[in-house]
Amino acid sequence: MKLLRTLALSIFVVAAMAVGAGTAYADPGTQGIDWSQPLMTPTAEGSSQVAEQFFPENDAKQAAFDNMTSEINTGWNNAGLQGMAIGSNVGMAIGCVSIFPNFIAGCIIGAVVGTIAGAVIGVGVGNPNAQPAVEQFFATP
Repeated sequence: MKLLRTLALSIFVVAAMAVGAGTAYADPGTQGIDWSQPLMTPTAEGSSQVAEQFFPENDAKQAAFDNMTSEINTGWNNAGLQGMAIGSNVGMAIGCVSIFPNFIAGCIIGAVVGTIAGAVIGVGVGNPNAQPAVEQFFATP
């Protein structure tokens, strides 16, 4: 009876995570950002508003940030979502099996680790230029 109850709870947790991820959305805030322009489009000076806020008066870092976000976005659009979904399912399955006495925690931890790993791998497969762009961003002083 306890095994059935534990299994039912883990199924409900995984289902709630899937439903929550599919229906979550955020309303845009109105403080501090000019919403008349998209965040990631270049302004008249050539860098995005986000880069200007994080790296004021550092044009090289702003350009590297804009390049990095553009390459990651391309990789995400090409294969990031598929990689994240596959990684989440594989990570959850491995986590549920590998930590059997406490497999609820294993399922959750495995799903989180698999989701992150799958998203990173998916972005890398979707756009091979994403990894060099991230490395260039971190190497730019």
